[in-house]
Amino acid sequence: MKIAFFSKQLPSDEPNGVSVQADRLAGALCGLGHDVTCFSFSPRPEGAPYRVTVLPWNGGGRLLRKFRPALAFRAVGAGDFDITHFHGDDWLCPGSRKRVRTFYGSALFEALHAKSPLRFLYQAFFYKLEWISCLRRGALAGISRATARGLPLVKNVVTCGVPLDRFSPAEGAKTAAPSILFIGDFNSRKRGGLLLKVFQKELLPVFPDCRLTVVGPEKITAPNVSCPGRIGEAALIAEYRKAWIYALPSSYEGFGVPAIEAMACGTAVVATHNAGIAEIITHEKNGLICSAQSLGFSLLRALKDQVLRNCLTGNGLTRAKDFDIVAIARRYEEIYTSLINQK
Repeated sequence: MKIAFFSKQLPSDEPNGVSVQADRLAGALCGLGHDVTCFSFSPRPEGAPYRVTVLPWNGGGRLLRKFRPALAFRAVGAGDFDITHFHGDDWLCPGSRKRVRTFYGSALFEALHAKSPLRFLYQAFFYKLEWISCLRRGALAGISRATARGLPLVKNVVTCGVPLDRFSPAEGAKTAAPSILFIGDFNSRKRGGLLLKVFQKELLPVFPDCRLTVVGPEKITAPNVSCPGRIGEAALIAEYRKAWIYALPSSYEGFGVPAIEAMACGTAVVATHNAGIAEIITHEKNGLICSAQSLGFSLLRALKDQVLRNCLTGNGLTRAKDFDIVAIARRYEEIYTSLINQK
């Protein structure tokens, strides 16, 4: 098939959840023999097997920047493609029998977990735009059942995927001292601030040599905390492999890809309860799910009990196989084929 992807960003300059998934899926579809062209404001990632058409960007304020992708996508002529697959920002584009839209979570839940009234209003406005996208002709997919609950017209649940040929364990990689990995920022639904507080007040008194690594945009200066900033995939895999525990204290996740990446790299996961993570982790089988109040207790439990950690790690490796990006690409193949065969 000849497939057009539309993704505002790609990991070449903005490695966020949506851009990484669009890149992985496009690559997997190429591996299955399809011809993929991605329309984006980002350049083609190094080594990507798909083509990229870079769209012009004229800047502007925050709200204008939010509208620019929709305007640019609407101007693209995609009549030569068998399928057009939007990874966001398609609410100004006409519906089509051959159109697919993937929702990576819903702005409804982003609004409900907003940290400020302005953030709530901003996300509530874009939730209305998501409904416009849902009402367009074509197939709709959500990355989780939670996403579909926020957007009831979404009938296909197709999870995010991980390239298991790259995300894998490495013998002898774990640090000698206890270690925890966190990915995200501190003052959002990711709740890095909560984790740091728990680390300082509950973990260090028990494990004075424990290390916390924070991968993200912020630099935190605190004892036993290292902040490498934003890092590439190879460095991220190395961090997953080294850590004893991956901590995911988010109040909301549309899905929770880092939990799968950690499992695939042989690292136990401790997460606070949210709708997305509940679709990945079975408590005490392939991870621990806890409340914000019991985060410290659960982290200490996993750090102290090597038998428990080994059990979570082994079952996590098995669970990660359910999210191989090649299997996700084949699921989208089925949706594409169904659309093409419609009369």
